[in-house]
Amino acid sequence: MSAIVQVNNMKEMKDLLESHLLKINDEPEEDTEDKRNNTKIKTYIIESNIDNPKKIKTLPENSLLKETNDNNLYQLNFNQNIGSGQIFLDISDKRYWILHSIGESNKIQKYIQKLVTSNESHLDYSWFSSNFLEEKCAIGTGEGFNIKYKNSFLDEQNDEMVKRSLKSFTMLFWGTQPSEVISGLKENSTLASGVSLSRIKQLVKTDDGFVKENIGREGKFTLWKGDSIDSHLWAVEDIKSKYSDLISIFENEYRIQYKPTNSGYNIQGTYSRIIFNKKIQNMDFFLKRFLSGNDPFRIFGIPQKISETYYKIAAVDLHTYDKFNMEITPDFIRIYLYKNSCGNVITRLMTNLQQFYDSQVEIRGMDNEKLL
Repeated sequence: MSAIVQVNNMKEMKDLLESHLLKINDEPEEDTEDKRNNTKIKTYIIESNIDNPKKIKTLPENSLLKETNDNNLYQLNFNQNIGSGQIFLDISDKRYWILHSIGESNKIQKYIQKLVTSNESHLDYSWFSSNFLEEKCAIGTGEGFNIKYKNSFLDEQNDEMVKRSLKSFTMLFWGTQPSEVISGLKENSTLASGVSLSRIKQLVKTDDGFVKENIGREGKFTLWKGDSIDSHLWAVEDIKSKYSDLISIFENEYRIQYKPTNSGYNIQGTYSRIIFNKKIQNMDFFLKRFLSGNDPFRIFGIPQKISETYYKIAAVDLHTYDKFNMEITPDFIRIYLYKNSCGNVITRLMTNLQQFYDSQVEIRGMDNEKLL
C-alpha cells in the first residue's frame, strides 16, 4: 500500500480488500519470495488475552492506533526503521483478533513480530502445528506445501549424534496430490523427523467465488488469487473456529483446578502430554534451549532434577506471564496448566518442537487419546 487509507467501518474495509484482490488477479501466480508477495493480501489470526487493543501497554515505536466508526474495527498505522505500513484490526472475536494488510510482506511481518512479542503484550500467534495444517486446514483442493525444518536441539559437540541426526530439511512443492507426496516423505526413515509443514496451499471454492490461499504455521493467510473477498474471510473464519475449539479443549479439560470441600480440596482436571518419537539424548542441553525464555517457545522455567531422566519444571508463559508446571523425561513432557493458564502455550510448544526438534511430536491426553 503506497498511502495510508482511512476506512470507517467493516464494509469499507471489505470493499478496499476486494478491490485490491481483483487488481492483482492478473499478476504471476508463482510462489516466490520476491516483491510480488508484497502485493498480496495478508491476514493473521492473533490470539489475545485482552479484549481491546487500547489495553496494549506498549505499541511498537512510531505506531498509531486509530478508532473507526465501528467499535470492532481499528487501524494500526506505523512508520519505523523497517518502513511504513497499515494494518486493519478486526476484534469482533475478542479472543482471536483478525489483522489484514496489503502492505509489503516483510515490513508487516516484522511489525507484527514486534507487536506480539513485546513485553506484556498478552498477544500471541495462533500456532498451526504440522498436524493442524495437514488435517484441519485442508478446506479445499490441495495445490502444494512448504516444509521448513531445522534441528535447533542438535549438540554439535556430540559427533555421533550429529552423524545420525537430520540437521535441516527444506522443500517447496507446488502440484497435484500434495497429500500423497507428504505421506511418501513420512515413510522415508531418513527424512521423517523433518517433515514439518510450514504452510500449505489451498484452492477454496464457496458459493461466493474462489480464492487461492497460502496458510502458514503462525496463523498467517496469504491470498494469492481469487474473485471474492468473502471467500477469503470464510476460509479464515472456518480455520479460526477449528483452532478456537482446540484451545477450548485444552482449557476446559486439561487444566488443573482445586475445588474446596468440607474436608479439604478436590483436584479436578488433568494434564496433557507432548510425546516424543525421537528421545531426548542430552537432557541438560535440551532444557537450556527449551527454557531460555527466547522466541519461539517464549517460556522461562527453573528445572528441578529428580533423576538423570526426570525433571520437574516451574514455568512461566511469557505470552501471559501465567505460571504452569511441566515434567520432562526423554520420552515426553507432561503439561499441568493452572486455572487461568492460556491453552495457547500447548500449541506453541508443539508447533515449534515439530519445526526445531522432531516433526513426529504428538500431543496426547492422560488416557493416551490423540488431541492433535
